[in-house]
Amino acid sequence: MSPIGLFGGTFDPVHFGHLRLATELAEAFRLERVVFIPAGLPYHRGRSAHASNEQRLTMLKLAVARDPRLDVDDRELKREGETYTYDTLAEIRAERGPDAPLVFLIGSDAFAKIDTWHRGSELLDLAHFAVAIRGDDEDWASKGPGAFPREVWPRITLNLREMLSAPSGKVMTFRMTPLAISSTAIRELSGEDRSIRYLTPEPVVEFVRAHRIYSSKREAQAASGSPAPHA
Repeated sequence: MSPIGLFGGTFDPVHFGHLRLATELAEAFRLERVVFIPAGLPYHRGRSAHASNEQRLTMLKLAVARDPRLDVDDRELKREGETYTYDTLAEIRAERGPDAPLVFLIGSDAFAKIDTWHRGSELLDLAHFAVAIRGDDEDWASKGPGAFPREVWPRITLNLREMLSAPSGKVMTFRMTPLAISSTAIRELSGEDRSIRYLTPEPVVEFVRAHRIYSSKREAQAASGSPAPHA
């Protein structure tokens, strides 16, 4: 069975940085497709998303609609209570079978703390981990694999064939193209009624604009009588 990639995150909203990273993941690991998994209620985050679950899901579907290599899985949005990566990977593993290679995308900073995750020591029994290294990652530049927990070191490989010949259990790094785009910046621009065009796909731009998803700051200013910033 062809390997697939799994890309979790809040995606509030999804932007070109996410889409470019998914594309690079697919190419680097020769994946059939990459599945975006919008987070429900991550146990390690102290707040909910700014957009609703339905809005984040809709924006993701709009963003990937024209790329057959990209897909969206809404299971975490449907799950009640806190969201754990272990539960998601266990469900997908059960669906795909014991022999299908699964490649879970994660940033180097998050992977460095993988031992603190819920059932973190068991995650590599369910999937491989593709660790995206940013060009400005000073910790990685100085420590390399030493930035990761020691128990992970025997799992690291430089051989893609070795990795994809097994369903799970390996860690491989890859350099991502740095794009200075963030969901936070998009929310702030939208909240100030400024353009977010060319930061996220046009259908997402139009959806955000039409539903005023991140406009609470501007609307609060209007309600209080404070002047709103000009476009």
